[in-house]
Amino acid sequence: MKTKIFKYALVLGLISVFTSCENEQIDEQDQNQEVSKYDETSLSNAFFGREASSDCHFEYEGMDGPEFWEDLCGEDWKDCAGNSQSPINIITNSVIEDDNMNNINLNYTSSETDIFNNGHTIQFNYDTGSSASLNNIDYNLLQFHFHTGSEHTINGVQYPMEMHLVHQDPITKLLAVIGIFFKEGRTNRELNRFMNNLPKLEDDQYISSKKYHIKDMLPSDLEFYTYGGSLTTPACSEIVTWYVVKKTVEASHQQLERFAGIMHENFRPIQALNGRVVSTND
Repeated sequence: MKTKIFKYALVLGLISVFTSCENEQIDEQDQNQEVSKYDETSLSNAFFGREASSDCHFEYEGMDGPEFWEDLCGEDWKDCAGNSQSPINIITNSVIEDDNMNNINLNYTSSETDIFNNGHTIQFNYDTGSSASLNNIDYNLLQFHFHTGSEHTINGVQYPMEMHLVHQDPITKLLAVIGIFFKEGRTNRELNRFMNNLPKLEDDQYISSKKYHIKDMLPSDLEFYTYGGSLTTPACSEIVTWYVVKKTVEASHQQLERFAGIMHENFRPIQALNGRVVSTND
């Protein structure tokens, strides 16, 4: 009798373990989908109602590099050859001053820590509830990520790193991206909180309940250049209003090297302005 009871208990235990493992796999798949839906390719697909294709891949060099992006995914990435592409070189003497343009108004709250390496950049997914008023439109902050070196240049000068804060209009699904330049200097205290937890490999993720405030990573002065452009990764969709902040923030040589060592050179080459106007709120 005891032997039968033991056998039943063993079977039930094994069933419980298999069921638990299956649930863990499902949860992990759901989590990965949740993480990836805010990368730029996913945001573009969502805007145009396209299905994501697992057969489409891009890199920053070689046969899958930027000069070939437009041909790597059928018709979906044809915008990469468009006339309103990003990034651009901002020539300050050609910028138009617009006294009627509003300042950037931030309504950011703190967020728990969720850092994801998507294979092209290190992306910080931000908790819901934060927004920015940009030209009288309220955009929700979804995520921010990094490029080494900077994608935009100022009068031909490239900075060692650029951070992009990606916002979405909840109604139109159009995007607004705030660009922040990093220059080499003193240790960045806010970045320093994350240096030991930056995911090194594609699909690696670091999650912590520890909260931080993105505003602590921004310069105090948010005067900006603005223009209509695109995502800087495929599908290069021309659905972005850019706000490139003039004032830089500092990070140490070691911090910048840490990001570059993980992401390598993940900046898209400068794109032609093609008659677009760059404005400033100064």
